[in-house]
Amino acid sequence: MPLLEPVAETEVAEVLRPTFEGMKRKLQVVPHIWQTMAHSPGITQQTLGLNAAVNHDLDPKLRELAYVHCSRLNHCTYCLHYHLASAQRVGLTAEQTQAENLARFIEHHAYNEVEKLVLRFAEEWTRQPKVSAEVIEGLKRHLTPAALVTLAATCALANWTNKFNESFGVELP
Repeated sequence: MPLLEPVAETEVAEVLRPTFEGMKRKLQVVPHIWQTMAHSPGITQQTLGLNAAVNHDLDPKLRELAYVHCSRLNHCTYCLHYHLASAQRVGLTAEQTQAENLARFIEHHAYNEVEKLVLRFAEEWTRQPKVSAEVIEGLKRHLTPAALVTLAATCALANWTNKFNESFGVELP
């Protein structure tokens, strides 16, 4: 049972209605995270903006790998539901998204050097006050500055949505 109820469709702020109608047309449903976040329309709009922005400048496989890893670390079953499907759509294998493989990614053969660095970045971003210079320097050999910023934004968004969903008990539709 959610600790914060989603906003009823008839009660959604006017400013969010076109976006929610578009979601409903595309997905046949407005995901409960957005309905719950709709208690604050400005936060919802900005989060949706960040969600759209992270779809640029970073290889989609790396983006979804980071999002799935953050979500696993935060035990967010809601985000995992959606992002495991996204990971598959962008070409990540089931082997790459399995919890037991992610838990030991450093020595696992399913990940190349860049993917291991992305996973280290996501893990450090989630668990520590900052990401180590070693990881950032390693990533700078493979990613553009824009891709690095997008990776950071992806991990920030994942941690925000993971903790939002887990804190408020957001349920899958």
